[in-house]
Amino acid sequence: MFTNPSELDPEKIEQIEKASARLVTQAIYEFKDTASEIFSKERDQAQDIAEDVTREALDRLGVSRMDLRLFGKIDYKRARYVFHPEYAVRQALLVDSKAEKEHGTATIQTAQTSMRIRHVRAHTNVDVPGELPTIIESEKGDCITTTIL
Repeated sequence: MFTNPSELDPEKIEQIEKASARLVTQAIYEFKDTASEIFSKERDQAQDIAEDVTREALDRLGVSRMDLRLFGKIDYKRARYVFHPEYAVRQALLVDSKAEKEHGTATIQTAQTSMRIRHVRAHTNVDVPGELPTIIESEKGDCITTTIL
């Protein structure tokens, strides 16, 4: 019944990623007024508040759930099912809040991505692989990894 993530073609992967980005965007959009109030009243650092807001927004909107614990340095982790009219797939949805004020950048850790990280540091080219697998294997079935920042 479920498509094996390793058999997904790039077009289906893009569909899953777009649908996941829409889900996260809608959750944050619907939670925006509450988030604004939380940010104005909280005394914690912006990054800590952003983590809470992300979790609360996605929990309030709701997503399908698999009975599978995900691990890692990411704010919101949910093993879930993605149903499409033509296929169904298991997904490890990973969402990280970025509320950094320093340097005007959002820092991605190697443990938060499966993509190669390429940049120039101190006039030296850096090219390191991300540490997150593109597919997370589990006894419940393999999950395609989708990270949204």
